[in-house]
Amino acid sequence: MSLLMLVAAASLPQPNALATQAMHNFGACVVREGSAGSRELLAMDLGTKEYQRKLRSLAKGHGRCVPGSTISFEGILFSGALAEALIERDVSSDSLAPRLAYDPARASVAARSVTEEMALCTVLKAPKATAALFETQRATAAEAEAMRSIGPVLTDCLKKDMKVELNKPGLRSLLALAAYRIVSQRGGVVQ
Repeated sequence: MSLLMLVAAASLPQPNALATQAMHNFGACVVREGSAGSRELLAMDLGTKEYQRKLRSLAKGHGRCVPGSTISFEGILFSGALAEALIERDVSSDSLAPRLAYDPARASVAARSVTEEMALCTVLKAPKATAALFETQRATAAEAEAMRSIGPVLTDCLKKDMKVELNKPGLRSLLALAAYRIVSQRGGVVQ
């Protein structure tokens, strides 16, 4: 039996709506300023020290995206914001779901972790719901509703006896990273 918990309790930090939107805006600005560094980062394995160094370097190198401010964040939220911004920029909203849909004729995307495997499975099995999620504003009722429609698929994609606790921004980020990997491997994102 697998268990998925979208946590609203105190066990995980819950960014407020403004902070969530600020992270999205920061990621979008970094992509606008130049996408090469973002693409290099997203091609890396998130579990490596090299990835962590590149992530910090990329964020620090774009201080102009938060003039007069400092920003602190979890790496997954920044990476997810970059992935979603690249998808938003390079893939039309009406073509995203077909590009995400499972097609046995296309090469599969190798997961680099069990969490990524869950996210890839979810996106491939629920491409329309995933695309609909990316159409919503962060931290809104529409986003929560879009996540509820993804929930059953996400639960089915968990490995037996796997337990995952995610807050909504973390889940959205994981799905954005999976969607980015799928469309970039399939030629869906302009290189």
